[in-house]
Amino acid sequence: MTKKSVAFFYAVIAVLLKCASQGYPPGGPEDRTAPFIVHTHPARDTTNVPVDIKPTIIFSEPVNPTSCQEALFITPFPGENIRYKWKRDKELTIIFGEALLENRTYVFTIGAGTKDRRNNAMQSSFTLAFSTGDVLDKARIQGFVYGDRVEGTQIWAYDLADTTTADPSTFFPLYITQVGTNGAYQLTNMALGNYRLFAVLDRDVNNRYNVEYDMLGVGSRDVLLDSSSFDIDNFNFRTTLQDTTPPRVIAAIAPDWHHVDLRFSESMLPDCLATVSNYSIVSENNSLEILNASHDFYNAAVVHLATAKQDSNSEYHLFVKEAYDLSYLPMLADSNAASFIGSAVPDTAKPAYLTMQPRDSSKFVLSFTPLHFYFSEAIKPETIQSHLVVADTLGDTIKGTITWPEKSHFIYTPTQQFAAERFYLTTLPVDSVFDLTGNPLADTLFQRQFTSINPDTLTAISGTVRDADTTASGPFFLRARSTDEKNSNNYNIWLDQPGLYAIKNMLPGSYIIELYRDEDNNGRFSYGSAFPFSPAERFWVYADTITVRARWPNDGEDLMLPE
Repeated sequence: MTKKSVAFFYAVIAVLLKCASQGYPPGGPEDRTAPFIVHTHPARDTTNVPVDIKPTIIFSEPVNPTSCQEALFITPFPGENIRYKWKRDKELTIIFGEALLENRTYVFTIGAGTKDRRNNAMQSSFTLAFSTGDVLDKARIQGFVYGDRVEGTQIWAYDLADTTTADPSTFFPLYITQVGTNGAYQLTNMALGNYRLFAVLDRDVNNRYNVEYDMLGVGSRDVLLDSSSFDIDNFNFRTTLQDTTPPRVIAAIAPDWHHVDLRFSESMLPDCLATVSNYSIVSENNSLEILNASHDFYNAAVVHLATAKQDSNSEYHLFVKEAYDLSYLPMLADSNAASFIGSAVPDTAKPAYLTMQPRDSSKFVLSFTPLHFYFSEAIKPETIQSHLVVADTLGDTIKGTITWPEKSHFIYTPTQQFAAERFYLTTLPVDSVFDLTGNPLADTLFQRQFTSINPDTLTAISGTVRDADTTASGPFFLRARSTDEKNSNNYNIWLDQPGLYAIKNMLPGSYIIELYRDEDNNGRFSYGSAFPFSPAERFWVYADTITVRARWPNDGEDLMLPE
């Protein structure tokens, strides 16, 4: 064979091998099609199914068997020793270890966690229901789950015929389903009865709720399904990671002879931690004066204390009277102290400007908007009071008042209106601003800016709030949450009672309205608890997105809080 013949032979072989390969060529379209179920045996809603049935489920394409089996729920639980037989990862046959119960409706839920070989998840859960008797249960509960992470969340329903088993941390539910990618869920073919529902993100897939590890949503009430009420809509959940561990003081360190950094075991509420009288520092011979207390801006588990000069030869004991974590759990009395050695290091660190709100270079700032300024440590108030200037580019100043929630944080509240669409500068002479011990500001130039909005571009949403439960009490919290990526503003209002509402001074855009009723009057949404059971507060998310235009307020957006 000649060299040319050999070359031609190998070229032909290469072409044939390339043609024999399957799938998209390099650069082809990516598979984003979600799998779905095309056939089941028995069919949905079949009655008089034999108790030795081996149900079969066929998918539109091969799936990941493990993802399907972890997302497959059968109620009532048919017992142990279930086997799964797969054919080409597309056809699943379920083989039970013992016969099914007679005259019972069984519900098979294939959760949205089922994924194909390209990791595309089913868009929603699939439910197959059949009965081993003449009657098929038809009751239904549906709704939505809201939270920071809802994908993979399951809805667990417990029969309250035995209230001792309605504990998701200990017992498996009677009915279970998985929410879709949009947070929607359905529990179908339920028997009539009284049920308690939870939304659980079972992260370790152990069919138990683990406190402080799994996300949990608690229902706002128990659900009674009877002949007059067996189809329940909009039974919704808000999930959260519930905290049951009280905070504690874990350390105190003196970085220099005028400061002590106090660290808690977790992020804390700022409510009482900026109060000097909330702390005491003592040594064997005397007490150490505390001049200021302020939260760390970036780490809510840290409090900075400014003190009189410490004795480097002394051991000090720091005590905290009162403190609460972000779940409003109080610090325990036996976890409120830490010891430290006085520092011999001089206090020479210069205070630093951290940030302002509205942010530097913000646009669309409303008239009379308070300006918040944050520093790394306590500042002498008089050095700010006499030197801060807020003015436009023409030199026209805006008068205002200064208040200090903490000495590391002051608020400048304008007492006169910003001009429309005007560029403003806030300036401070750096060499005139000092911390409590006389160190000057670290910045070489302090000048921040913002642009005011034209009031004519603002808009509003208004309507009426009503409550289906006429016996309920407590104020309403309403939020207009922007759906626009370029407009991250949320607008909040409180109403003392049902009636008219108006959310004003809004930027044009699209919004979703949310509300809840603060029936325990604690100023925040209460998520409830699983066991002992405490219901969550009732809330509502308006189904439609509301779009508002400049100078065209949207009236008549009436809201009804369900029972």
